[in-house]
Amino acid sequence: MRCFCLILILLGSLTAFAQQDITGKVTDQRNLPLPGATITLRHHTEIKIRYYAIADSLGSFKLKNIKAGNYQLEVAFITYKSQERTFTVGNDPIEVQLFRLMPEPQHLAEVTIKGKKQAITVSAGKTTMNVEQSNLAQSQSAYDLLKSLPGVSINKDGDIRIKGKSGVTVMIDGEPVEIGSSQLKSLLKGTPGTTLQTMEVMTNPPSGLDASGTGGVINLVFKKKVKKGFNGTMSSTVSKGRYYNTNQSLNLTYGTGKWKLNALYAYNFEHSQNRDSMFRSQGTDYVTGLSEPGKNYYMSQMQLNPDQSKTHMMKFGLDRHFEDKNTLGVNLSFNDIRNPTDGRTVTRFGMGIVEDSLLNQRNYLRNTLRNLDYGLKFKHRFDEQKTLSASAQFNHLKSDGFEDFTIHKTLGSGISLPELRYRNTYPSKINRGIFKADYVQELMKGDQRTGKFEAGVKSSQTHISTSQFSENRVGENWQADPLRNNNFSYREVIYAAYTAMELNMKPWTFNAGLRGEYTRVKGNAGAHESLVRQNYFSLFPNVLIGYKLSEAYNLSVSFNRRIERPDYDKLNPAVRYIDLYTTKQGNPGLKPQFSNNIELNQQFFDFIDLTLGYSSIKDPIYSTLITSAGAKSVYTAMNTGQQQQWEVSLSFPIPGADWWENHQSFYIYSSQFNANLENKVYRAKANSFGALSYNSFKLPSNFSIELSAWYEGGGLFANFRYKPVSEVSAGVSKKLLNDQLTVGVAATDVFYGGNYKATVLSNTPEISNLISRTDSRQVKFSLSWNFGKKRKIEKLSEQNSEDDYLPAGKSRQIPKRAKP
Repeated sequence: MRCFCLILILLGSLTAFAQQDITGKVTDQRNLPLPGATITLRHHTEIKIRYYAIADSLGSFKLKNIKAGNYQLEVAFITYKSQERTFTVGNDPIEVQLFRLMPEPQHLAEVTIKGKKQAITVSAGKTTMNVEQSNLAQSQSAYDLLKSLPGVSINKDGDIRIKGKSGVTVMIDGEPVEIGSSQLKSLLKGTPGTTLQTMEVMTNPPSGLDASGTGGVINLVFKKKVKKGFNGTMSSTVSKGRYYNTNQSLNLTYGTGKWKLNALYAYNFEHSQNRDSMFRSQGTDYVTGLSEPGKNYYMSQMQLNPDQSKTHMMKFGLDRHFEDKNTLGVNLSFNDIRNPTDGRTVTRFGMGIVEDSLLNQRNYLRNTLRNLDYGLKFKHRFDEQKTLSASAQFNHLKSDGFEDFTIHKTLGSGISLPELRYRNTYPSKINRGIFKADYVQELMKGDQRTGKFEAGVKSSQTHISTSQFSENRVGENWQADPLRNNNFSYREVIYAAYTAMELNMKPWTFNAGLRGEYTRVKGNAGAHESLVRQNYFSLFPNVLIGYKLSEAYNLSVSFNRRIERPDYDKLNPAVRYIDLYTTKQGNPGLKPQFSNNIELNQQFFDFIDLTLGYSSIKDPIYSTLITSAGAKSVYTAMNTGQQQQWEVSLSFPIPGADWWENHQSFYIYSSQFNANLENKVYRAKANSFGALSYNSFKLPSNFSIELSAWYEGGGLFANFRYKPVSEVSAGVSKKLLNDQLTVGVAATDVFYGGNYKATVLSNTPEISNLISRTDSRQVKFSLSWNFGKKRKIEKLSEQNSEDDYLPAGKSRQIPKRAKP
């Protein structure tokens, strides 16, 4: 109740910030727009710039919510004479300001404008973390950063959810990552935050993107912006948790009028400890299967696997511009990941406090992954409003896994049984080809943009082959285990076409799109031809209607339909050994899951977002742990019954202080589980609460402090009822050498609250509890150096979007002119 009252008081107090807007347009002597022109506003008695904006592609600009007073407005563009005007802001509306700049015959004096995007921005259906604006974010891996995104949570196996919804698709630069969950986890852990530009969470993705992702889409955008001249960034981070870790990256760019080149290399070494524990208790002896009235038997497992992962990542891109109409680009990326583990699993059986047997297993694991991705892109600009782009992208991934298990069993009497040895190898290959073409046309009415039309086609073909070779040690010889040997071949073909229209008819906004996808899937396992066979065509509409009631209130409602296809590793029926009592097996009978999603979004004062969402999910896919009356258990995936999920979220910055940038987010969502367990229907429900707070404080002498915290209340995921988890991280940084050098120190998961604890739900009277601990609490030291040619005018962004505006009813603020 106190929190609710506080929010009402906050909303009421913010009405004082709503003042006047200043709009205008900047053109040259021929009345042609000057995109990128700089507009600055200051009090007529002050030197300090209070507000500024960048003219968009049509030369238009808007300074929002200007307080009453006397101001001086200046418009400048390189190689043109600047113009100044003085006027008063009061209660009367301000006329549209038109500026016509004349060429400057002499060179302009050097001017540097420094600006900064918000670390987290929110719009209808989309949340963006600008990683390059946060030193704390850059010190973490992409996998760890996922947990810092509002509403995003990850369980111990790497399954990602957005506000409780599964079926989340991860994209890299707009393309889905078609690999298994364990491979994706390794790829994200080996990606340093210093290589990322942004991370986007989309609950209402446009029709131009794939329809996959019933729970939403997370898009990782790598750094690739190229300025004129030679520029670069060198970054280094050293961290200490239980062990030492480090990552290094080097980003180089070179740009001319016709060429753009970017090259990126990153190395990551992670030595971490993963500790998983499981405790099971029931009235039946786990070993003999017998039961006695009044007696309780237990099975306790502890798995300790310290990882030593080494990752090399390289990216290269080259664009060539021809006569301002055609652009040809090539890109290449390569990942090499090696992950050796030498751990152990200890299993204890007993009754009450008496232990009657002990199982000690050594886990010697070796995993390697090599991923090569390359492509060719072409873009033709018919005129300022019409463009056609086409691309071909190819991906080749090869991974090899090796496991060697040595098991020693000791009875309660102290008698040791003969040693057991098992070993497995898992070679796999993934080959993928993508071809796509897109047409975009800006819709104009006179010199004003009124909307956009898009259409495109796409073809995606994926071939996956994976094998499992298992052997048992008998005496001095190794013998093949035909029951666990497996060869699985998987082919997936997706043909897609879409069209979309955007219309801006103030105060209305309309976005509508329709995407059609035809999917053909075929999977074979050994002699089982067509073990997996699916052919279906689906339509995916996407609609958003927005209405601006006033300068302080925007309303929008959206609907979309999406799909989540089963990962190939969840379809593979091979039985994978974990220990003598635990296995992992795919389910070839899995069907794709579909969702219908509705969101109602309200935005107050351009920076407070209140969202209400509802989803109806058909055949949801969940990873589950199935326990039996004995000691055996199996990790698998299944389609469960239809589900309905609700969510409410509120996000806003607290306004009022220029030295304090912040983002606060709160959300509540419902979860359901409805499935057949142990030949009986099991139903469960839960409501969960979450919160995220990001804060950045600017201090004197170029110091800054960042504080980030998130909390996820207990909830339900599949048949796991998990307990609350949280993390608090903090960092201090300082800029040196004319802001070219940044040094920092940070601490992550300070209170070690990120441990995953859950109870396994089932139809049996057994009690099963899980605890997963990782090396998340670390101290990190970072250094970043920017070098290269400084431009006379450094823009805040290549684009001018509503997301770039700061909160508190202010436009982009507090730029500083370089001292003459």
